[in-house]
Amino acid sequence: MTTIAIGLTVGVGFDVAARSGNRREDQRDHWQALIAQIDEAVDFVTLDDGFAHAEGDGLDAVLLANWLAPRSRNIGIIAGAPVSFLEPFHVSTAIATLDFVSGGRAGLLVQQYRGAQAAQAKHALGELGGFPPAQSTALDQDIRDAIEVIRLLWDSWEDGTIIRDKESQRFLDGSKLHYVNFKGTGFDILGPSITPRPPQGQPVIAVTYRQDEDLLAATAADIVFLRLAATSIGDAAERIRSFASSKTGAFIADVTLEAGRHTTAELVAQFAGLARSGINGIRLLLADPAEQVAYLGSELLPALRAAFPVRAAAGGSLRDRFGLPLAANRFTAAA
Repeated sequence: MTTIAIGLTVGVGFDVAARSGNRREDQRDHWQALIAQIDEAVDFVTLDDGFAHAEGDGLDAVLLANWLAPRSRNIGIIAGAPVSFLEPFHVSTAIATLDFVSGGRAGLLVQQYRGAQAAQAKHALGELGGFPPAQSTALDQDIRDAIEVIRLLWDSWEDGTIIRDKESQRFLDGSKLHYVNFKGTGFDILGPSITPRPPQGQPVIAVTYRQDEDLLAATAADIVFLRLAATSIGDAAERIRSFASSKTGAFIADVTLEAGRHTTAELVAQFAGLARSGINGIRLLLADPAEQVAYLGSELLPALRAAFPVRAAAGGSLRDRFGLPLAANRFTAAA
């Protein structure tokens, strides 16, 4: 694996549930201020959803992302959703909407719930049916199916579907709308989407991979966040890339920043080890965002850019920033 020529990309990861105890007005000010401080400084932000969190759900990450997008100018916004416990149809339309309101800066962080967290999510939703069994293998397949369905729904509107023909009084060209007709192990989806194909065609899909997890979800994602020791990152990336069906185009190393625990020099040395593993970028997970965002912009990022080929935040679509190819529409290609 080689590092992309334009340099390492840098993003920031936030846990939305971390602010669950505050009043709504405080939440608005808090999140808008955080994003404003990193809007022009990093390429992307991820928002982990706290659904069924033991200490409280907090805000809905996708809704928060859709509120933040028009209040930001440049940063890519990757919103988290536990796709096995939320309807893939609604996740698809919500992320498509995020791509429209952000002008092509949207992504989906596929969250994978296991064990007690999966049981808690199922309990929170009640006996509605349609949930996968709690077994790990079934959850892995369900996540893979959900990702496939979300991509299919984005493709279900071809370019040029909206025609607004006053003479024929037709708003849509029905020949360019497609049923996806997905029949999986745990659920079926007919389609098409109720939202037009988003500006990126397919917004970026990301997953977080941890040690010894199944690789199915990682191989279905555009980018993979690797929450591993530096010595394990290269091997994990090669195993994910070796799958014939792998769609992964970029690997990003996760680094948790504990407030006051490490000096800037120590962090730069840590990143040096990660950079040698062939990653495409770094996601900084902030333990105390309100305290650490200022340090990030004034000291850590300048130090990283002085030591490594860490690029300045780019513009354009989120797919472009990760070096991902244009997303072909499968229904158009098959016509």
